[in-house]
Amino acid sequence: MPRSKKTVSFRELRVGFLILGAIAILIFLILNASGDINPFSKKLHLKARFMDANGLREGSEVRLAGVRVGKIDEITLLPPSEAPNAPRVEALMTIDSTIDGRQANERIRSDSTAQQGSPSLLGNEMLINITPGTAVGQPIKDYAILPSSSSNTVNDFATSGTDLAQRLSKLSDEINGIVREVKEGKGTVGRLFSDEALYNNLNATILEAEDVMRQIRAGNGSAGRFINDPALYNNANEITLQLGRIAEDLRAGRGTAGKLLTDDELYNRINRTADRLDRSVSQIDVMIADVNAGRGTIGKLIKDEQIYNDARAAIARFNTTAERIDNVVAGAQRGEGTFGKLLTDDALYSNVNQLSSEGVKLIYDFRQNPKKYLTIKFELF
Repeated sequence: MPRSKKTVSFRELRVGFLILGAIAILIFLILNASGDINPFSKKLHLKARFMDANGLREGSEVRLAGVRVGKIDEITLLPPSEAPNAPRVEALMTIDSTIDGRQANERIRSDSTAQQGSPSLLGNEMLINITPGTAVGQPIKDYAILPSSSSNTVNDFATSGTDLAQRLSKLSDEINGIVREVKEGKGTVGRLFSDEALYNNLNATILEAEDVMRQIRAGNGSAGRFINDPALYNNANEITLQLGRIAEDLRAGRGTAGKLLTDDELYNRINRTADRLDRSVSQIDVMIADVNAGRGTIGKLIKDEQIYNDARAAIARFNTTAERIDNVVAGAQRGEGTFGKLLTDDALYSNVNQLSSEGVKLIYDFRQNPKKYLTIKFELF
C-alpha cells in the first residue's frame, strides 16, 4: 500500500525535531564544557572597581593566578565622586563555583586583589587577574567587592613612551642648541674650538708638560731624582724596613711602646688608674654638689648668709683697727704722745743712749771685778 504524503511528512518532522534536539544538546554540552552555561552549579559573583576600563568588555576572561576561572558579565560606570582618585568603572564577574576541586570562595578570600592585565604585550584584549587569598583572609562572599590594584597596561606603556619621546625631543633640542653655540664660538667649549689664542695656550701647556716629563725621565729635578735615583729608593726602602722592624717589636712587646701595647699587667694598672680617676671625678662632682647645696664647711662658708655677715663685720672691724693703727703711727711721726716723743725727742734719745752706755760699762766692770759688787757679810751672835 503506498504511503500517504501526510504520514511521510510527520516522520520527517520527527526526524527533524530529533536532529534539532541533538544539536541543542551538543551546543549545551559545548557551552557547559567551556564553563559558560552550567545549570547544575551555582556561580560566584564578584565585583571589582577601576579608574578606567582599559579595554575590558563583557565576556572578557577572569583569571585566578593566571588560570581562567570565569568571565566578565557586565561593566558599568559608577556615579561621579568628589574624590579625584575614586574608581570610575565597576566590573561584575562570574566565577566558577568550583576551582580545581575546591570551592571558589576558599581560593578567593578577603585579602585577594583584582588587577587588570593583558595576555600579551601588544594585544588589545584585556582581562582581570585575581590573586589567590591567604589563610589570614576570610572566604569571600557573593557579590563582594574585591580590592583592586594598579597595573601597567599597554596604554600606560604607550603614555610612558610618549612622555619619554617628548623628553628625548626636548633633550635633542637642547643638544642642538649647545652644538650651535659651540660652532658660533660661545662658551668655554666654543672658545676652545674657535679661539686660536686659547688653542695656542693649551698647545704650549702640553709642550711644557712633555718637557717636564722628559726631564723627569732624564733624572733632572727633585721629581726626576726621586724616580730615577737608586740611592733615594734604597733610603725609602730602608725606612720601610725600619718601620717594619718597629712594628714587629711592638707586636713582640719590646720597648716601652711595645710593653704598653702587649703588657696585660700594665694595661690593668692603667685601667685601674682610670677607674680611680673616674671615682675621684665622681667624688669631686659630689663635693661640688654639696657645696652648691650649702652642705659642709665650704658649702656653709659659700651659702650661709650669717657666716658671710660675720666675716663682713670682722673685716669691717679689722679695717677700723687698721685705721686706728695708722692714726697712732701718724701721731707718733708727728711726735704726739709717749711713743711719739720716744721717736722724735732728741734729748730723750740722748738720755736713753747715755743710759745704755752706762749699762754697758757697768756690765763690763762687773765682769772684770765681780767681788767689787758682790760682798757677803757674816755676823755672829
